[in-house]
Amino acid sequence: MARKKISLLIIAFLAISTFGYAQLGGAHDYSDSSYIAPRNMKQQDDFLANKGNFPSKPRDQWQFGIFVGYPYVDGDCPTAFKGLGSGFQSYTYGFGVSLRKAMGYVFSIRGSFAYYNMLGLDYQPNSNFNNSPVIMNLYQGTNTRYIHNHRTMAFVPSIEGLVSLSNIMFHTKQKRWNVYGLFGYGALIYNTKMNIMKPDGSSYAAEFLQVANAYSSGVKRVELRKMLRNLLDGSYETQAEVNDRRPGLNKNWHIRHCFTSGFGVEYRVGKSWSLSLEYKRMQTRDDYVDGWYRQSGDLRFPVFTSEWDNVAFGGIGANFNIGNSKKRVPPLWWLNPLEFAYADLNNNKQAIAKMFKVKDDDNDGVLNELDLEPNTPEGCPVDTHGVTADTDGDGVPDCKDKEKLTLQKCFPVDADGVGNCPEPPCCDSLANKINNIGVVGTNSKECNIKDLPSVQFRANSYKLTSDAEAVLSVIADKIRNNPNCNVKVIGYGNKTKAQQQLSWDRVNAIIRYLVEQQGIAENRFIFSYGSESDGDLLSVDLIPTMETGPNTVQPPHPQLRKAKTTKKAAKRSPF
Repeated sequence: MARKKISLLIIAFLAISTFGYAQLGGAHDYSDSSYIAPRNMKQQDDFLANKGNFPSKPRDQWQFGIFVGYPYVDGDCPTAFKGLGSGFQSYTYGFGVSLRKAMGYVFSIRGSFAYYNMLGLDYQPNSNFNNSPVIMNLYQGTNTRYIHNHRTMAFVPSIEGLVSLSNIMFHTKQKRWNVYGLFGYGALIYNTKMNIMKPDGSSYAAEFLQVANAYSSGVKRVELRKMLRNLLDGSYETQAEVNDRRPGLNKNWHIRHCFTSGFGVEYRVGKSWSLSLEYKRMQTRDDYVDGWYRQSGDLRFPVFTSEWDNVAFGGIGANFNIGNSKKRVPPLWWLNPLEFAYADLNNNKQAIAKMFKVKDDDNDGVLNELDLEPNTPEGCPVDTHGVTADTDGDGVPDCKDKEKLTLQKCFPVDADGVGNCPEPPCCDSLANKINNIGVVGTNSKECNIKDLPSVQFRANSYKLTSDAEAVLSVIADKIRNNPNCNVKVIGYGNKTKAQQQLSWDRVNAIIRYLVEQQGIAENRFIFSYGSESDGDLLSVDLIPTMETGPNTVQPPHPQLRKAKTTKKAAKRSPF
């Protein structure tokens, strides 16, 4: 029966919540100092001055609530919404007020005061005459069993902690629903009475016998209770027994200190009010609350019932925010503090996007804000900074350079990127072949490679760059097409041991690449490092020659070699 009443409360709550709708606004602006208490202003000032990472907690409103619902004793006697008699007292009901204050975004404290009118009405005859001396005197000597009933009136002050479970969310905005759990302390101040005799002091033996016969014949519970309501007057004249070992206000009103627990859900209808649905239980540690504390059995050896009587309440409430809304935010359990952080992050992203206008005026693929060369000629390749590519470093961009791999010794170059080295003496026909196809007949006994470009390295490195590999690919083609030519690979740097070793590593890297990656025979190279001439320390020259010489030499100072600085193509020497 109690479950049915609570289900009706839930339906009523959902029906009311569907009609309430109001715009709740966006996230709270934590930079607004008008909501900050004076004692917390220093932290707020540090936050606004970028001296601290956390804003002060804003002042929030209190919440005042009123509630009504269905209380009942979870004990030995079945609960009943409609008891005996007539009038308001013949119904089970409860009502009260509450005051709640947030301690943080998750935890809040609530004090409440309620009045419960709890009714119980059994429909099964029993012989538990030792529940009360009055019952024993009226019914023990008869052949009739009595039917238990009670009315328990209670005042319930309580203080409880509430834990919100749904306001701090990482991936959704603030919701209208707030689910919470509760625990705390409640005092049950109660008085229990029974209706077991008529106004003249006589028993209901005949009436109870009539109901007992109907019970034995299989009449349903609902009809049995209707019979009881018609037969009994509902005066609740008899004071129920009480555990006199426990404290009480007087002989009729008793106080029990209880642990309370429960859960609820709150729906925010508008900015300043909400509806709530809640279920709460009180552990009384008292078996006398419903007036039934003895089991059936031998009256000479009365036995207590096996479980305590607990009190439960399911109710619906209306809650109102109190406090100046211009100086206080709504109760903190309605705010998601992460919403401000996410909004601030998004605003910063938008501000940064406005600062950087996505434009590329010269269409070189590099944004104006990152382009170091804003007027790149159309069609010229550029690096990541928007600067026109210049492979040989002669100052003429590749897109205009007619000699993209000019030797450094031929610098400076003309406007077309062509070096100033004189043409070697040769016949016009041979020069024409070299210029057009870069090869000569395989039957020639002379080396007809005119010049080979130098290979550039980064400082303190012998790793072949992608540009260096491109240069070596061109060189490999010339060597293949001129089988009578050998190549002397010359590295520079002789002043220190480190220079000598680095010179060796660079020469070795080039020869290894040409042999292993390009398939050139190793005996076509002359290994020369540590040259004392004034060559560029960052360059390795490749000189075509008819001479022969050693193609591998031992590293001069292998202990100075830098590990793992070359690509797979530039493997170490077998020495």
